Amino acid sequence: MSLYIHHVPGRLRVRTQSFRCQPGKIEAAAGRLRESAGIDAVAVNTRAGSITVHYDPAQRTQAELLAMLEEIGCVGARRVAGQQDSQAAGLFGKALLGALAQTLAQGSVRTLVGALR
Repeated sequence: MSLYIHHVPGRLRVRTQSFRCQPGKIEAAAGRLRESAGIDAVAVNTRAGSITVHYDPAQRTQAELLAMLEEIGCVGARRVAGQQDSQAAGLFGKALLGALAQTLAQGSVRTLVGALR
């Protein structure tokens, strides 16, 4: 299941393929969240399969909101949220190595061309 989570204190957005495939799930999640204390607003986008929650960070945490969504059927939401940092670090490392390899290759080509002149 594809899962995207974006969080800043006071706002959580979750987009998942299961919301598009099972629209009842997103409505159930929105209803449950709207009934909870500390939730200011809940917006649903069924076409995108996303739910955005505006909340009071003094009353709720990201982990609590993800736990609620996981109970409703967004299986693995907390696990995936914890893995996002390590995935971002891995992508950054790959990009850094790629840039380093490109710089070294360019330097080697310049040295070779200079030697041939």
